[in-house]
Amino acid sequence: MQAAFFHGVRDIRVRDISDAEPKAGEVLVAVTAVGICGSDLHTYLLGNIGGVSSREPIVLGHEAGGVILALGPEAPPHLRVGQRVAIDPATPCLQCEFCQHGQHHLCLNLKFMGYFPQHGALQERMVHPARSVVPVPDSISDVGAAMLEPLGVALHAARLGAVQHGEDVIVIGCGTIGLLCVRLARLAGARRVFAVDRYAWRLDMAANFGADYCLNIEQVDPVEEVMRVTGKRGVDVAFEAAWVTDTANQCALAARNGGRVIIVGIPAEDEFTLKASVVRRKELTIIYSRRMNHTYEASIALAERGLIDLDALGKFQMPLARAAEAFEAAADYHQGVVRAMILPQWKG
Repeated sequence: MQAAFFHGVRDIRVRDISDAEPKAGEVLVAVTAVGICGSDLHTYLLGNIGGVSSREPIVLGHEAGGVILALGPEAPPHLRVGQRVAIDPATPCLQCEFCQHGQHHLCLNLKFMGYFPQHGALQERMVHPARSVVPVPDSISDVGAAMLEPLGVALHAARLGAVQHGEDVIVIGCGTIGLLCVRLARLAGARRVFAVDRYAWRLDMAANFGADYCLNIEQVDPVEEVMRVTGKRGVDVAFEAAWVTDTANQCALAARNGGRVIIVGIPAEDEFTLKASVVRRKELTIIYSRRMNHTYEASIALAERGLIDLDALGKFQMPLARAAEAFEAAADYHQGVVRAMILPQWKG
């Protein structure tokens, strides 16, 4: 079978590898769809993510869905061969302090696929812990099954932001996570939703997802526009969903006194600065969101009921053999590409 390996900056190579057999507590999955996440792009463009670099070629990809091909011994009884599943990239230890308190995303011994040294989902078939695959209904497409992971990330951020009915919200950065934050803010009953980006086609999608004000940073100052619309009050909740470096301060400036700022993006430099006087004088609550926690059930419900159109985010699709092209398209912000999807079973 084939897999796509990251070898170095802007260097993705597809090659043959051997099939693996599921051991006790594992399943063998035919991978049907994989999304290229912003964190994959950090590795692709910078050679590392959060200061962690791969010391040898690694298979990336952690937003994935597939079909169970085989069950290892001791697999849970609710799983069966032929079942369609979302592949949760995280496998917590379930033993540490944070796992014991239900904070599996903060596990001290977390194993995360596509993050060195664990290989990811950009391969035709993969073995994965059975407790980390989630059955999905047939009403959710293969692309939708993979997109449940970023929806979970956005849902976790939305829960941290705790948007209330009638509150104003700004989302800076309208990639996949930002667009999902826009949609979740609208579903939560936000009064006005501001969406900020530099690409017109992303802002068009933000409008489709429920944004009231779509602000192109090449044309307007988003903070000035927020203050104009809100009568200099600012927004109740600001979501940062870009690359953080400049946008975190924009969120702080756009937030009202006593407001909440939720940072979802990952800075390229692994650090960023906030203007202390703004944060202090406004007494802002700053929360950095870490992946997701117990979100698959809610994410499936949102998608199954048609409240969030996951397929609209993943229309750019490539076969595994053209994985390098898919990464280039995502990294260079090709027109219309929100989430570049790789379909490992597609032989086109």
